[in-house]
Amino acid sequence: YYKVDSDGKIERLRRECPSDTCGAGVFMAAMQDRQYCGRCHLTYVFDKQ
Repeated sequence: YYKVDSDGKIERLRRECPSDTCGAGVFMAAMQDRQYCGRCHLTYVFDKQ
C-alpha cells in the first residue's frame, strides 16, 4: 500500500477511507471504475468522460 522511491520518500498507493467509522489505516480497494471500502461500504464511482 506504500511505495518508497530512491530518495527514501514514502508515497501512498491507495486512498485511506475518510469515514469516521473507519479511521486512519483503513484503505479503499481500487477497482477500474470505483474505489470501495470493505469495512463501511463507502463507494466512489468514477465518471466515464
